[in-house]
Amino acid sequence: MDDAVVVATRRGIVVRADAARVDMLRDAFARRHVVRLPHFLEEELLARVQSSVDEGTFTIREDAGIAVELCLEPSRALDILMFVMNAPQMFDFVRAISGCAPIEAFAGRVYRFDPSVAHHDSWHDDTAAGGRLVGCSLNLSRERYCGGAFQLREKARPDDVVEIDNNGAGDAFLFRIATELQHRVLPVTGTNAKTAFAGWFVEK
Repeated sequence: MDDAVVVATRRGIVVRADAARVDMLRDAFARRHVVRLPHFLEEELLARVQSSVDEGTFTIREDAGIAVELCLEPSRALDILMFVMNAPQMFDFVRAISGCAPIEAFAGRVYRFDPSVAHHDSWHDDTAAGGRLVGCSLNLSRERYCGGAFQLREKARPDDVVEIDNNGAGDAFLFRIATELQHRVLPVTGTNAKTAFAGWFVEK
């Protein structure tokens, strides 16, 4: 896990990146509006979350005109992940990378794309709710899935698409939320479902 820059452990958030690495991530985020966080969730914590997800119940969630997915109902997994993402150290790290405004909280959900169902996510900018600064997605899938890539683009340059395949269990990425940007998640194909924790850091 030498490439991990920040790790969520049972004891809290541990930033492993030195100042030079943080500068590199900040530059990358400024240029591409997205950065990877490999091995973000430590293995022990990932196993606990995955076990709780396995025991949970998913229901259909539809965001009219944008997405259809399965969403995990309140569970221990969601409690753990919300605690992790709302740590002050996580807010500080996200601000150091993104240069965003002060963060009040993280709001998120665990969702699943099942390849046997027409789950989808269309181009959108996540600004309608107001106050969303930076998005985050964390892969919780036990098995590698096909498809399900995250795509981001500037509205003024719709053909210039940045694509992230976040297939590593416990890996995450951050992406900028702005009116001039759009993102989507491609459908999952094959036989394995995609399970992820996704949401937004919200301004004060």
